[in-house]
Amino acid sequence: MSNDLSPRRTRPMASLLLLVCVVVVGTVGAQDVSTVSDAVEPLPFASNTAPFTNSQDIAIVSDNVACVIDSFESQIHCVDRSDGSRSVFGSEGEGPGEFTGIVGIERGRDGQLLAIDYGDRSLTVFKPDGTRISETRLPPEFNARQFRGDRLFGFKLVMPDFSAGEFQPSYVPMEVDAYSGDVQWERTDLGDIIGRDCFNPAISAFAPSGGLVFQVCEYELAFFAAKDAQSATVVASPNYVLALPNERDVGEHMGVFSSVGLPKSDEEIEAAAAAFRKVPKEWILKPHAFAFDDQDRLWVATTYNRDTYSYFDIWTGTEYDGMVRIQDRLMGFDILGSTLVTLVERSTGDMAIDWYDLAGVSWSR
Repeated sequence: MSNDLSPRRTRPMASLLLLVCVVVVGTVGAQDVSTVSDAVEPLPFASNTAPFTNSQDIAIVSDNVACVIDSFESQIHCVDRSDGSRSVFGSEGEGPGEFTGIVGIERGRDGQLLAIDYGDRSLTVFKPDGTRISETRLPPEFNARQFRGDRLFGFKLVMPDFSAGEFQPSYVPMEVDAYSGDVQWERTDLGDIIGRDCFNPAISAFAPSGGLVFQVCEYELAFFAAKDAQSATVVASPNYVLALPNERDVGEHMGVFSSVGLPKSDEEIEAAAAAFRKVPKEWILKPHAFAFDDQDRLWVATTYNRDTYSYFDIWTGTEYDGMVRIQDRLMGFDILGSTLVTLVERSTGDMAIDWYDLAGVSWSR
């Protein structure tokens, strides 16, 4: 087996969740777009090393501290950008402060960190130094995506009934109280309102204004003005480019493929890689594709040319603003106010955290 396909170590629980969350629920024809408009290119004002990880989550908890997951050790690293010092806490296990399948972290209130454990359906609140504050049990099948105002927004995952001829999981957008675990809101009619088979409620976010945004098809977004709105505005990225996976994409995909399910032969892995190379890349970088800055602009991580650089589509309301290019291969990102932090893979294979100031990011009209 060639080095390009050498699988990375991946914990089965986290990998299974990743595979479920990136299921393609539909496709549309590609736009006739062959070029991308000029991109604004801010430069990082600070950088820190990060542990090698298969997790795409990063959370900025203060002006100076960002946290990432070491997926291989079931640990959290919280790094201070000013001097590179870090707190490392957590381990695999079932005791207090331990994890059986950590899949996500979110910025909590007052600079706290929320750790979401899929294995035991729990949410644990930590200080960035690793001090454990509290723990909440989450509803079964709930997958958290965003924390806002003491609420977790995400979706309930309902696996298909194969015996009934169902082959696609279904997703029900849901809001849960982060400190009680009680369900506060859910909707099952959004697909009917959108009216497209490719509507994807698993890739979503709450806007600061109280509205919702979802992926519809590979390069389309649906904006709801409020979480109970009965209509939506669907827009398409003007930058969409049909592209096939490069070898870094293939290696990343095969690392997940090789770690899930029954043992696979070299021939099966090579055949799966060959099939993957023929499938056009999705435009939106899943599963954590959305974040809002302090100007209520929506940042959408894309897969465009995701290698030496990575790109974001930027939206204000339902209006497209422009594109931002940042360094290296984007794995995950978070925004606090006007500060963007990115978890990236360098061309050397090393992982890093880069810090950007968004205050000066704008486009001439």
